[in-house]
Amino acid sequence: MTVPPPSAASRLNPAATLGLLAGLVFGWFLLIQYFEEGDVYGVMGPFACVVCVACAAVNPHALGTWLRPTPRAIAIGLGTGIAMTALTYPVFQGASALVPDLDRQVEVLYAGARSTTLARALSWTVAIMLAEELLFRGSFPAAMRPWLSELQSYGVSLALYALAQGGTGSWIVAAMALVCGTIWSFLRIYTGTLVAPLVAHFIWTPTVIFLYPVT
Repeated sequence: MTVPPPSAASRLNPAATLGLLAGLVFGWFLLIQYFEEGDVYGVMGPFACVVCVACAAVNPHALGTWLRPTPRAIAIGLGTGIAMTALTYPVFQGASALVPDLDRQVEVLYAGARSTTLARALSWTVAIMLAEELLFRGSFPAAMRPWLSELQSYGVSLALYALAQGGTGSWIVAAMALVCGTIWSFLRIYTGTLVAPLVAHFIWTPTVIFLYPVT
């Protein structure tokens, strides 16, 4: 895959760009701790919008390439999202048999996800999913390219994604971020755009979290 060249802002000061993005990751970790303390969407939703604006600002030229839809990317995203969703339920049932307390822990997570109306939660979740892809599969790996290889950049960003989601205090959320993030990172590298991981992300998260919970 040919990685788009960094934006003018990144070329002028790549270290500062990386520092800004690292600050956003740290902010994500801190703010998502509201997950079990109240309305997480009222906090993470606006912050996700800030993340999207920041990512667009540091990658103004690459953004068009990243988000350019193609039939191939859309088809791959749809197929992956449907497959991920279909496999989630039997995998969860198998994991529940091995970890007896898993059902209870997941029910607690669902209670946190139901802290507001479904329409409001879904609306903010769209912004959050877009921010995740722009930051962890777009801007952050691109910002690390002056120092790391492509695979290393995505590997570090994947680890940070799982760490940021771990701010919820749940090992389940961190583990799911690691698994799903790996798949979405592969789609990003394989297709060369963010369209495929976005489509897969948009299918999996609302379905599993809101529409058809695993428990």
